[in-house]
Amino acid sequence: MRRPFLAALLTTTLLVPAFAAPPLPEWREGDGYLIGVAVQYQGQTYRALQSHTAQKGANWNPASTPALWQLHHGPVQRCSPWQAGYSYQLGDQIRHEGDYYRARQAHTAHAGTEWQPPRVPALWQPIAQCDAVTPVPPGNTDTINGIKVPPDPGAAGRKTLAGIDADNDGVRDDVQRFLAQEVGKHPARFKYAMEMARITQQEILSAGGNDRERVRTLTNQWSLALDCFYDTYKNPTEDYEWRLNFSKKVAALHANTSDRMNAIKNSDAMASGMMFRSPIRYQCD
Repeated sequence: MRRPFLAALLTTTLLVPAFAAPPLPEWREGDGYLIGVAVQYQGQTYRALQSHTAQKGANWNPASTPALWQLHHGPVQRCSPWQAGYSYQLGDQIRHEGDYYRARQAHTAHAGTEWQPPRVPALWQPIAQCDAVTPVPPGNTDTINGIKVPPDPGAAGRKTLAGIDADNDGVRDDVQRFLAQEVGKHPARFKYAMEMARITQQEILSAGGNDRERVRTLTNQWSLALDCFYDTYKNPTEDYEWRLNFSKKVAALHANTSDRMNAIKNSDAMASGMMFRSPIRYQCD
């Protein structure tokens, strides 16, 4: 089982074709897609809500899987009413029965699930008003390599398994600051490193549930983000030693308390013996 970056650092190969992909590629069964990637399918544009591989025979085409794909129709209008059946992106702001909410993660409010914002705090964060885009007060941020990041959580960030995520982007503040310092000068590299950190945080928080299929899904998503991270380098050996040390630091940071280390060990144990499929090719945003 991999820990962030280590296993794939030793075995990675570049899987993207030598030719340049079109701006909006056609969706293909068997391909891997990173969250946010846009594709064409049956003449319409869709955007990936989750990193995933379109497994052969699963019929996971964009039109048939609203949990994975959103028909692209522009951003949600600020403070529009919450709607069942609508696909929401991270950060979307809506109103519901006189209260206001911000989406904690991308999701589709499938009809019949009763996923109204007050019922699912894992998906929706109450906010004072729609103008309150971020819970981090203005001025209470630092700038590292041109990236605005939350303040250093210090010892308080190690008191709980989840730690502190002041801007609710799914990445612990101490991890976000580290990534901004290490790879913040390269926007694409930072983006994919953040996606891997976001998935690793989900692994840590869900490890106690003993859900092996969720572990499989998260591992596949993490691997896609890793592939896209590698694609920011010219070849597999570029900065190899630096990347190896970077991976060790990231792994140590994610597991910097005994509870987090135990959660990672539990996740690794659940993944032991599983079969994982590699996509035929993958699309990076």
